[in-house]
Amino acid sequence: MKQFLLGLAITLFMSTATAHPQDNLTPEGLMHYYLKVLNEENLQALQDVYHFPHIKLVSGQLMVVEDKNIPVIDIEGLKKSGWKYSAIKTIKVLSQGQNAALIEMNFSRFDAQDKEILNQTTYYNLTKNKGYWQIISIHSMGALAGVKAK
Repeated sequence: MKQFLLGLAITLFMSTATAHPQDNLTPEGLMHYYLKVLNEENLQALQDVYHFPHIKLVSGQLMVVEDKNIPVIDIEGLKKSGWKYSAIKTIKVLSQGQNAALIEMNFSRFDAQDKEILNQTTYYNLTKNKGYWQIISIHSMGALAGVKAK
């Protein structure tokens, strides 16, 4: 009996050790999680929200990001723009399949005085290649602080 309980405990520990916070999220749920960890400035969680490699198409400039060691968001660049936090206004799942989804998200960025400093609609392609949703591409029509383009 003790061996069974020990085996069960090890199995449970191993399954939670490899679990991802976004394991059971829908595409819309991933976007809420994404802004939550962004607002928390949780770079480790942000890295896991993105698939590697991924692309960013910002103001017509394409950037392919392959290096997992480079932060996906430049938090210091965001702060220099006056950013304190972001908030979702609307999320639309434009299309969804078993392993891919296209999301339209309108969001705002706010400063420390709760003044809106940016409102923008951005498009996200998501993939579920690893068994949970991740961002594989971002398409933004305007320049975004915190997103470096080449």
